[in-house]
Amino acid sequence: MSTVSAQSDTRTPGQRIDQRGRAELEFVVALRTGMTSALRSQVRRRIEESGVLDRDTVDTSDIVSVREAVDPLVEASAAHRFQAATLRWSREISTARGVQAFDRSRERLETLAVPSSPVEDFTGGEVPRYWSYEFHATEGGWDGHEHMGFVHHEMVYHYLLTKIYGGGGDIFALRRAFADRAPAQAYRSIVDLGCGTGQYTLKLAEAYPDARITALDLSQSELNYAKRRSEDAGLDIAFRRAAAEKTGLADGSADLVTSYILLHEMPPHAIRSVFDEAFRLLEPGGHVHFGDVGAYAGRSGYDAWNDDWDAEHGNEPWWRLAATTDIAQIAREAGFVDVERYELLPGGHPMGTTARKPEEA
Repeated sequence: MSTVSAQSDTRTPGQRIDQRGRAELEFVVALRTGMTSALRSQVRRRIEESGVLDRDTVDTSDIVSVREAVDPLVEASAAHRFQAATLRWSREISTARGVQAFDRSRERLETLAVPSSPVEDFTGGEVPRYWSYEFHATEGGWDGHEHMGFVHHEMVYHYLLTKIYGGGGDIFALRRAFADRAPAQAYRSIVDLGCGTGQYTLKLAEAYPDARITALDLSQSELNYAKRRSEDAGLDIAFRRAAAEKTGLADGSADLVTSYILLHEMPPHAIRSVFDEAFRLLEPGGHVHFGDVGAYAGRSGYDAWNDDWDAEHGNEPWWRLAATTDIAQIAREAGFVDVERYELLPGGHPMGTTARKPEEA
């Protein structure tokens, strides 16, 4: 395996992809930012003009009724059918094209993708059943390619999604804002659950530069690239392969347990286990600080419908359950106090959940 390159790579993410790969991903960007967004606007106007989601009568917490009211209306629309097919195709093709682009330039790109040593596996070969799902239509799952972390971060996220959602800007800036919202001004020991390629982990390091950070995930490839990114940034972060609900870390070893956009990737029973694990890991007075999907009950009729429809057609099997589960009550049942649920952006998505382990615990 290649080792960390002595020379830093100063090219933009797009320049790390060969010409064919850029052309293929630019086509997806054009579909998503041009035609598909225009069709989505037409569909929304059709829904709102129909009156089926009247603000005075719609109960967005009853998402089944919302879907039953809206789905027949949009399924009769050619604009919606074309938009749905385009979204489904673009999701299925994006990672596959990124993988192919990586493999065509493997000799050059692999030197930019691997850390000084692989992240150690603490799972003991036992992973939760939900982990086998191909989230986000990623063929083979998050470890479907040995360098899937690099592919996702540099080719899909930074080359594709920044253009679709961020206009080329920092689509991860909200992660830093959320890190800053943790209750204490400083922390000594932070555990980041479900760290992926480290987008939130590195923001935590910016916000709390004196903290010892341990970041974990179930994807070996994502972890390896997260470690490489932290090494390139000159950061000393401990990475480990482990489940968020079974970290293997010591009791009371952290004063902040946190995650960003993890809980909706697991069923409710696993969410409960994550809160139990966070409670175990925290010292008395420590904080749990989770950012995740917005509750349907706080969304507009259209937004709740669109969230749910998009999750169903975007390989998000537990989004609906996360958006209809009382996360605050789960935190209380785990033993936390001072539980707070709040919007991170106007409109109810995403949302934060912050709580404290009692001093006497």
